[in-house]
Amino acid sequence: MKLGQKISSAQFIWSQILILAIGLSFLAGIYYIVNIQYPQPKTLFSNGPVTTAPKSLRLELEQPTEDLLSYSSTVVVSGKTSPSKDILISQDMDDTIIQSKPDGSFSAVLNLNEGVNKITVAVFDSKGDFRSAERTIYYSKEKL
Repeated sequence: MKLGQKISSAQFIWSQILILAIGLSFLAGIYYIVNIQYPQPKTLFSNGPVTTAPKSLRLELEQPTEDLLSYSSTVVVSGKTSPSKDILISQDMDDTIIQSKPDGSFSAVLNLNEGVNKITVAVFDSKGDFRSAERTIYYSKEKL
């Protein structure tokens, strides 16, 4: 065939069918690569949840209660946490480190300064995780 030569309608139809067949083959190849060779997982979280597992480290501060008004110069700090963990009890000018008992309970007696006392209790584990709780205690030498 020469350039500019007229073709019959049968040749034109066969050329269009050939082009269509080549295009469909190309699309079938892309479909195979995308959907069959690399299938999507059946469920959205088949490999587990996206979030991390909940941390087992806990801290429950039972005493003292928040905004406690005390007429005694000492206060008991107690609560529960994981067994045998180091606990840091911080006051304005003083820090105390104690260890929880095998059942997870802990307690310590702290001296209070007159006025507002902020106490922070923190527990740490070997992975670097920590939990903390704060309490504000008001100490007055005179009863109101």
